[in-house]
Amino acid sequence: MLSLIDPPAQHHFITANGIRTSYLEAGDGPVLILLHGAGGGATSWYKVIGPLSRHFRVIAFDKPGYGESDKPWADYSKSFYTDWLKAALDILSVSRCYLAGSSQGGSVSIAFALRFPEYISKMILVDTAGMSDEWDRRIIPRMILYRLFPTPFWGRMLGSNVMKDPFVADPAWHQYSMEVIRKPGGRYPFFLGRGKAVQTYSDEELKAVPVPTLIIWGEDEAFFPVAHGERAAVLIPDSQLVVLPGAGHLPWMEKPSEFVEAVKSFLD
Repeated sequence: MLSLIDPPAQHHFITANGIRTSYLEAGDGPVLILLHGAGGGATSWYKVIGPLSRHFRVIAFDKPGYGESDKPWADYSKSFYTDWLKAALDILSVSRCYLAGSSQGGSVSIAFALRFPEYISKMILVDTAGMSDEWDRRIIPRMILYRLFPTPFWGRMLGSNVMKDPFVADPAWHQYSMEVIRKPGGRYPFFLGRGKAVQTYSDEELKAVPVPTLIIWGEDEAFFPVAHGERAAVLIPDSQLVVLPGAGHLPWMEKPSEFVEAVKSFLD
């Protein structure tokens, strides 16, 4: 999968909060942290790491429980992830950064901003979980089946819900996504976490987000409808919403050029 990243990224490991953590790094300049969602790992960002690295020092983590990182027996809650992220940034001597998170990674980003705002200059939320209790729970059985049986069939079934065009991703990425789940402990975040990292944020919590925030949403998102992004944009004080046509739950994969341009415009 690293071969799909252009310019290439380097693969490293650190130990943060006792958790061996895998991450990809590319580029120089202001630090941009990327946190993936519950369906992949650091390499999920493969279409945008290279272009973003021309402007930023990009660090894309495999969150604990995913990819090449350790998969501890843990509760995989917001506090679990934010404690880990703070430790990881401290080890990397990152005292200030831009923080971007997709889906579950976006929910973790909000939690981190609320606990440790001094680390963040600006935040980017991408089709973020935790914005509303109102979403299509008919997708849950497919999520469960994909984690129990990570096969191409169930991958395509789930992909048809989360992407406008499930075939837009490179076949190697679909294989990578299945391998992430098949790894020993790869199902822990889903079954031990039981949604704790994506619990819905209250109005008061979103109003308390203290950093400038860009909210990016796929117009054809079926999992978390655009209304979720609109709620975030209304409640987060210094925020703006960008809706990308022709994209679903993974706009950075489905519309990478438009995604990168939106990020650059916001961070410049």
